[in-house]
Amino acid sequence: MRKLSDAKRLAIYLFLITSSFGFLQPFMPLYMDAAHLTKVQIGLVMGLGAGLALVIQPLLGRLSDRLDARRPFISGSALAAALAYLSFPNAHGFPTFVALVAVGTNGTMYLTAAGGVLVGRLVQATQGGAAYANIRVWGSVGYIFTSLLTGWLTSRHGAGATSREVLNGVFRIGPLLFLAIAVIAWTLPDRKSTANSGEVAGKAPLPENLKRFLIAYFLYSVALYGATGFLGLYMKSLGASPMWITGTFAAGVVVEVLVMRQSGRLSDIYGRRPILAIAFLILPLRLLLYVPATGPLWVLVVQTMHGFNFGIMGAVAIVFANDLASDKSRGQSQARLAASGGLASAVGPMLFGQAAQVMGLHLMFVVAAAIAAISAAVFMFGVEDSHPDSQSLADRGPALLRPLLRWFDAPQKRR
Repeated sequence: MRKLSDAKRLAIYLFLITSSFGFLQPFMPLYMDAAHLTKVQIGLVMGLGAGLALVIQPLLGRLSDRLDARRPFISGSALAAALAYLSFPNAHGFPTFVALVAVGTNGTMYLTAAGGVLVGRLVQATQGGAAYANIRVWGSVGYIFTSLLTGWLTSRHGAGATSREVLNGVFRIGPLLFLAIAVIAWTLPDRKSTANSGEVAGKAPLPENLKRFLIAYFLYSVALYGATGFLGLYMKSLGASPMWITGTFAAGVVVEVLVMRQSGRLSDIYGRRPILAIAFLILPLRLLLYVPATGPLWVLVVQTMHGFNFGIMGAVAIVFANDLASDKSRGQSQARLAASGGLASAVGPMLFGQAAQVMGLHLMFVVAAAIAAISAAVFMFGVEDSHPDSQSLADRGPALLRPLLRWFDAPQKRR
């Protein structure tokens, strides 16, 4: 890394971005529920808004690569998200929420993708996992702080803590984080590409390995975020207060902080695939474990497994996409990852909103677990490692476990 000050500025940037998720993730579905939207409508709002990412995110990635600049796009995206979420208290009806969430979601998606590009440009490919994780972990700290603070403040209102009147306060203050991002954007390190200055940033080819990974990542994200988007409502149905709800989300992020730094470091040694495989294989089990919950404590314990999901995927997936891109095409690579997540964020909430309405919230998690199992199969059988110089996990493991560990190293071909 070139300068410690560059790392600090990026850490502050990611701290602010992920802090915003600390109030959006627990409270956005609860807010729309308080505004008398049905579960199907809530799923449609989140889904239709995120669906625009399929058009907007690749366009923003291509434009930022062509101009070789991210600061103006970061500042503009942050301002758009701020205005969208600050407008929630004045929103009435399904169409208004669709429009506001569409703007806000695409703003936050670009902010996350741009962070991956900026970190990728600061580090060498062989050190990318540890470098990104060491900076991104400060985002998790921000999430914990914001989610617990908002949960505590709203819980002070007692039985009416999830009413729209109380939740209006969350959306009058929380989105101010995006205004801070819009300002700090102009101080971020955004060095110019080292690629040939005469090269024009057109549409970069899509590597076959990245294509297979994006398919697995899409299915993974459909299952995870489609189902857990309703986790706050699920906990409310189990009698949880806002403090329980935000504390549950924060519990997963506490474990995430512990896992993320190690996952990045280990992916630099053994490759991205073995570490990512853990996240893919854990997810189906985690989703099934939500089903027999009888109270908020059960859900909180299961939610700690999110630390292994996002603690790995939140860092190593970003680096995986960076590995398969050049300096000149890194924006497009991250935009493709964001677009895959955007499509999942469109399909998942709509699918599971319908499932929750028809089958109930408990059985909704069974459907999610089945999709997660398919995503794990796609990854394990189809995706190669992206690290340019990794060690074999099987060669360094116990002889008894080598046949199993070879599956983590690479897809095994039938002979």
